[in-house]
Amino acid sequence: ICEQCCQAEGSIRCMSCTGVHAWCGPCAVKAHRNLPFHKVQRWNGTHYQATSLMDLGFLWHVGHGGGAMSPSPGESQSRGVWLCIWGRTSKLQVSSLRSSRSQMTIVHTEGIFTHEVSWCSCPGSDPIDLHLSLLRERLFPASISKPKTAFTFEVLNHFLIDALECKTSAMSFYQKLKRFTNNAFPDRVPVEYRELMRVSRLWRDLKHRKWFGFGHDTELDPGEGGLALFCPACPQPGINLPPDWKARYDRQYVIDGNFTAQHMKMNKPEMDVSLSDGKGYMVSEIPYQSHLQQSVDNKERSTCSNHRAINAANINKSNLRSTGIGATACARHGCFVPHSVVDFQKGERYMNTDYSICNALSYHSENITTALVIYDVGCQWSVNFRSRVKSSSSLFLPSGLEIIPAVGKFHLAAHKLSCFPRYSLNFVKGAGHLDGEILETLWAPFNKISPTARSMTQAHRQEVYDDHMRDSNWKKLVGIVPSLLKKYKTSNKCLEDMNQAYEQLNAVLDPNKVARWELDAVKAEADRGEALDIYLLRGDKAPTFHEAQLKLGKNPVSSSANLGSVAWLAEGISIEDSQ
Repeated sequence: ICEQCCQAEGSIRCMSCTGVHAWCGPCAVKAHRNLPFHKVQRWNGTHYQATSLMDLGFLWHVGHGGGAMSPSPGESQSRGVWLCIWGRTSKLQVSSLRSSRSQMTIVHTEGIFTHEVSWCSCPGSDPIDLHLSLLRERLFPASISKPKTAFTFEVLNHFLIDALECKTSAMSFYQKLKRFTNNAFPDRVPVEYRELMRVSRLWRDLKHRKWFGFGHDTELDPGEGGLALFCPACPQPGINLPPDWKARYDRQYVIDGNFTAQHMKMNKPEMDVSLSDGKGYMVSEIPYQSHLQQSVDNKERSTCSNHRAINAANINKSNLRSTGIGATACARHGCFVPHSVVDFQKGERYMNTDYSICNALSYHSENITTALVIYDVGCQWSVNFRSRVKSSSSLFLPSGLEIIPAVGKFHLAAHKLSCFPRYSLNFVKGAGHLDGEILETLWAPFNKISPTARSMTQAHRQEVYDDHMRDSNWKKLVGIVPSLLKKYKTSNKCLEDMNQAYEQLNAVLDPNKVARWELDAVKAEADRGEALDIYLLRGDKAPTFHEAQLKLGKNPVSSSANLGSVAWLAEGISIEDSQ
């Protein structure tokens, strides 16, 4: 028996409601007046069979709070005074109300539903504004005119979070929704994948414009990097510095490339539509392409080791529009710098990285006088950097800015020995315990979305990368206080231990030598370059394998007929000590 009317057979149950319920068809519809996305089943005599609210007679009245038009407060239905959800009242006969109905496919987190929709036909309503009626119901239409498909705000938010946290592609997300709808026969579910791709892009862009204060002013342009977050701890004049900040702060950057983030050539690039070109972390496309056309690809000969980043500059794959991306981030906290991420065309060329670094150095850095730039091939890149900037019409540096090049600690081991003192972070004042490799950790989650983004359009790929970089910076922002506090406590403990070791070492050294070494260190810090060679490790070079083999072969034969076994062992120990 129906638990509500207590008259008809209670053959309907809801799988989404809490508890156990039994309704007749009309009572089930009434109970779900404002729950259109619940899944119901009907008893057929042997088992419960899946059905839908629409099959039970559910009608979604758009514009009337889920129900049909109702009499105005204080008025009776017989007098013909009706209240619309938009606040309009109208005195008219019931027979004069126009009813407009249509079927709509609505995508929700619980699956894909089909509902019969009754549109508001009150005086003053406009059939052209059906999309606005859906938006007021928290439904995002897939089209503006005559919408047949809509997505709930909730499912769009779920998709964005799934993409950011789980790196879920749109296809995988929609396949999940199809299985939620009909796990046995998902092919019978309406296919709205293309609509999800289009609507999710619009939803993402609208959310970001709203978050950054541009949601209600369509005339105000966010500008380059206007829809991006940056590091809250890095010094930014006019944002997070005291009035007397000058000469007290500098900036630290790290740049690196990711060759997994490739992009295929588009069949119809002229059909691509960008929603936020240059507003996030990737640079504006037209100025960047103009820079590449004006730049000369000088293949500078390396005076250091055979680095992959330099050799990769000659890589060219005909089916790829981009062979990877290059990004600049703050070296200490790992936040991507807005409007500084570039595409590679033939690998990691200086014309690409120069554009990224110059944009990063100019972002909120007025009157900053010193910048530490950490790059895997900083020893080669820094040689002619200023001359390349000077000869280019699209590269600019803040006036009076001193750039200190360095190499990350992991990559420095692959350089020549002479690079160690000149480009090691150990000899840069203020670098602290920087390793210069933080971008390598940031690339790890990006490598999970690169296969999906590889075949996207250029604009869509840019929006996806911007979104993930924005989310990465957001996580850094909300977690930076406990992170810095933990590092502060650790550094204090380390400083105490190092001071104790330093004092113990000084106590056994010649004071005159210590004073001379301190003067040399101050001079090397000021002059840098070759002056830092005082830290170059010097020692006798260990013999090669062939030299050691030749020497051992000349050992005299002992009286016991052994071929110099003692001499052989002694020589081995000597070689080990020399290494």
